[in-house]
Amino acid sequence: MTAPITPPGWYPDSTTGLQRYWDGAKWLDIPAPAAAAAPHLAPAAARSGRITIHYGFALLAFFSLAGTLLFGIPLMAQAGDEETGGIASSMGILWIAWGGMWTLIWTAFAIHHTLKGR
Repeated sequence: MTAPITPPGWYPDSTTGLQRYWDGAKWLDIPAPAAAAAPHLAPAAARSGRITIHYGFALLAFFSLAGTLLFGIPLMAQAGDEETGGIASSMGILWIAWGGMWTLIWTAFAIHHTLKGR
């Protein structure tokens, strides 16, 4: 019965702790190739497909929307009021535009940081 043949390849050298090449018959004294970089693996939570929302920016977006609507809607409701001369309606439009812009910005930040964490 014959001994199993070890295929050619790089193997650890027990005397030096480095890699040496076995050509199938004898050991060769050639330098070992540089170690290949280990592939970068994402954290386990990100690989599982679970999405974690960046709550700080999500809360800013929520409060921005709430503040916009809390003050913007009453201003818009005074559109026909002769007492304010129509300025309340204009202020309501500007307030909703300004608050809406910030709501969109904070929402975009929340989405960006959520996807960046994946």
